[in-house]
Amino acid sequence: MSNAESSHMPPSLTTMWRMELRETLRAGWYRLYLLAFVGLMAAFFAFGLAESSVMGFHGLGRLLLTFIQITILILPIFILVTTARTLVGDRETGVWEYMLSLPVSFGGYYWGRMGGRGTATILPLVLALFGGALIELFRGGVVPWDVVLFYSLIVVAMTVCFLGIAMMLSVFSSSQEMAIGVAFVIWLAAEGLVDAVLLGLLIRQSVAAEWVLGLAMLNPLQAFRTAAVVLFDPELKLLGPLSYTLLEELGANGLIIWAIVWPIIVGLGAAWIGAWRFSRRDAV
Repeated sequence: MSNAESSHMPPSLTTMWRMELRETLRAGWYRLYLLAFVGLMAAFFAFGLAESSVMGFHGLGRLLLTFIQITILILPIFILVTTARTLVGDRETGVWEYMLSLPVSFGGYYWGRMGGRGTATILPLVLALFGGALIELFRGGVVPWDVVLFYSLIVVAMTVCFLGIAMMLSVFSSSQEMAIGVAFVIWLAAEGLVDAVLLGLLIRQSVAAEWVLGLAMLNPLQAFRTAAVVLFDPELKLLGPLSYTLLEELGANGLIIWAIVWPIIVGLGAAWIGAWRFSRRDAV
């Protein structure tokens, strides 16, 4: 291939992916993020959480359940706040205009930024999950590899879901402050629809349980939390009488599949909307 031909070839999506991943890994906040989750897993072992038993959950299963519940609480708001300002911040600082003046496609720039950020987000969590499994294995304990794999898939689904929403928000927002504010509202709305609001609606309005639970399972956070418990509690005793309706409608395997597939659909759908808008607006 001649130099003239190669000079007209735009950087690939994988090039933008690697650039975003490299920049994220170098960031100071990312080191704290990595230390937080890996350190959290180490602290659980140090304080003997794997040796305790609560409501029938014990061993590594008890530790992993606690870890994933904390992750479900922290990871969405972390992704939303740190990513929602990405593209709008590039536009405000002139980086967006500069990058798009180079032979870089809108799609390559957008999906490369999203892919690199997503990879960097997933790595510490999967490292912590499999690291915890290896520690338990070296200690002579029993490792529920199916649970470790499923929780890793939950992490991936959660990342895709909220990363896609954040990227879309970053494209549509007029400023970084607006993006962060809306991201926080989205997180609050998702958290509020997990238990209290929906149960209150069920009690006060006498709405059919099927409708309320259907609405609840459309919330990715509720889907994650329900599926995280169903591996250790197939009868969902922790959810009380509502568990019968859930298991009757979806079943344990259905809940697990739904918790992975539905959030990914939501995230990719939001990301595609953001990509469509991004490719049709000016860089300034």
